[in-house]
Amino acid sequence: MIRPVSPEIVRSVGHSRLAGLAAYLPVYLLGLLMLALLAMPLVLSLLVSFTDSEIIEVPALGSWSLRWYERFFNDPIWQIGAVNSVLIALMTTAISVLVGTSAALAFERFDFPAKKTINLFILLPLFVPPVVLGMQNLAWHQRIGLWGNLVSLAIAHSLWAMPLVFTVMRAAFRGVDRRLEEAARGMGASPGVVFRRITLPLIWPGLLVSAFFSFIISLNEFVMSLFLATPRVQTISTLIYPQLSYNLSPLVAAASAILLLLTIAVLAMSARLLNNRKNSVLRNYV
Repeated sequence: MIRPVSPEIVRSVGHSRLAGLAAYLPVYLLGLLMLALLAMPLVLSLLVSFTDSEIIEVPALGSWSLRWYERFFNDPIWQIGAVNSVLIALMTTAISVLVGTSAALAFERFDFPAKKTINLFILLPLFVPPVVLGMQNLAWHQRIGLWGNLVSLAIAHSLWAMPLVFTVMRAAFRGVDRRLEEAARGMGASPGVVFRRITLPLIWPGLLVSAFFSFIISLNEFVMSLFLATPRVQTISTLIYPQLSYNLSPLVAAASAILLLLTIAVLAMSARLLNNRKNSVLRNYV
């Protein structure tokens, strides 16, 4: 027989929950304050991009305008810069995911000499100042005749994106139950079939995260792009820089807002795909 819960117990539980919330309230408020401080520049940048003025200022109520977005999309220079940014980000994603995943597979499935040393060299670009990487890439790409095209920038951006892919995919491969792969090979499946039918579906969330993060890193990269860009090969970031130096106008805010919106769109897409993947897995187990 189930006895009804007494009102005293309900009140005591409610009081304990309120006490717990009161104890953590300063932490919650501090977290909200930090988020507000971090988001405020982004919000202001978006607001400035809608101004009708010739100078950078927050628009007044009733004076919002899309003139700077119209100017951005009607200017061939900015159009080419936006297309270049997306193409470079796509190439960076392809290079980083292919190389980083292959390296992660080798490190997690095979033993070879100097493994720790090679691992250190793969992660080294993350700890090298971007100015140094930019100068080295410029000198090297000029020597081999690669400087002056989109591939040059994509390879340079991959120096930062690939170590991230490598780290994420090592964790993804480590989370795969090796017994599943061994059972498939024991039933006569070739290594390619095992990877395609067993391993790949299990590491797919890691691949998605790696691809989206690589795209975002390349899309927003500036320092190495500044070294490797040419008058014919510009990105949104390298086009924004001279505007900030010599002609500060709301057009810069509009360009920055477009970069921000692209980044948010990619993050939202990745979250949506990962959530759909999670729901499909749960449905298969139910």
